[in-house]
Amino acid sequence: MLSALTFIGKHSAVILAAGVVIAFFLPQLDTYLMPAFPFLVSALLCIAFMRVDIAAVLAQIRKPKLLTIVLLAMFVLSPIVMLGIVRATNPPPEIALAMMMFACAPPLASTTNIAMMIGLNSAICLNVTIIGAILLPFIAPPILTLTASFEIALDPWLIFTKLLYIVGGALIVSIVLRRMLGVKRIQDHGDTFDGITTLLLLAFLMAVMGPGGEVLLADPMLALEICAIALAINFGTNILFSVGAEILQNRRIGKPGRIPASIGLIAGNRNFALMVPVLPEEIFAGVVVFLAFYQVPIYLTPLLERWVFKELR
Repeated sequence: MLSALTFIGKHSAVILAAGVVIAFFLPQLDTYLMPAFPFLVSALLCIAFMRVDIAAVLAQIRKPKLLTIVLLAMFVLSPIVMLGIVRATNPPPEIALAMMMFACAPPLASTTNIAMMIGLNSAICLNVTIIGAILLPFIAPPILTLTASFEIALDPWLIFTKLLYIVGGALIVSIVLRRMLGVKRIQDHGDTFDGITTLLLLAFLMAVMGPGGEVLLADPMLALEICAIALAINFGTNILFSVGAEILQNRRIGKPGRIPASIGLIAGNRNFALMVPVLPEEIFAGVVVFLAFYQVPIYLTPLLERWVFKELR
C-alpha cells in the first residue's frame, strides 16, 4: 500500500494532469463524491498542517510584514482590479460573478500541498490560506453584491461556521496525527503523503467536473471559451503576482524565486468553491460549470510549475 502511494506521489504532477482529461468523461461520479466535498477540503488542510514547517510558519507570523502585504494584495487589490476587468469586458452574469468570487476567495486548501510537491515555500501558502478562509465571510458579500445586478443571498455567519468546522477539524486531527507519527517519520515519507494528497485531489476533481463534462459534450465551442477564461484568470494572476513579488523583493524582473513563486501560486489558485453552495438557484448552475473548467489550470499547475521551478525541488 505504501509503495503504491509512494509511486503515485513521485508521479503526482503527471497523474493530476491526466486526471483532468479523464474526469470530463466520468461525469456520473460527481453525484457520489460531491457530498464528500467538505471532507476532501478538510483532509487536504489536515495533511498540510501535518507536513508544514511549524518554525517557518511562526517566523512569518512574528514578522508579519510580508504576510500583511500579500493579504492586502490578494483581498483588496485583486478584487478592485477584477471589478475593473468585469466592468470593462461585461461578461455574462454567471462568468462575472465567478470572476469576482475568484478575486476575493482564499487560496485552495491544496496549495500548501502543491507547494511542497514543487519545492516552494509552504509556510506562506498555509498562513494565507488560513487567514483568507477566516476573512472570507466578511470580504465576499459586499464585493459580490457590487458586481451583481441582483441581491446575492450570502449568509456570512453560515459561511464562517462552515469554514470553522473545516479548518478547525483539520487542525485538531493534524495535531493528533503529528504526535502519533512524529515529525521525522512524516518528513521521511514525503512521497507517500504526496500520493495521499494526489488521491484526495483526484476525488475532489471527480466531484466537481460533472457539469463541465455535460457542457463539453453538448457545446464544445462554449466549453473552450469558458476554459480559456479560466486559464487566463488562473495563470494570468499567478504570473502577475509572482513577477510583481519578484520586483518588490529583489528589485529585478526575472524568473521568480521561491517566495515570489509561492505568492503567485496562491494568488492564481483560489478556493471560490466555498461560496458556490450558497448562491441563488438561478445562477448556481452557470457558476458550477465555470468551477468545473477552472479545475483545468489548477491541475496543470503542479506539472507546469514543477518544470519551471525544477531547481527548487
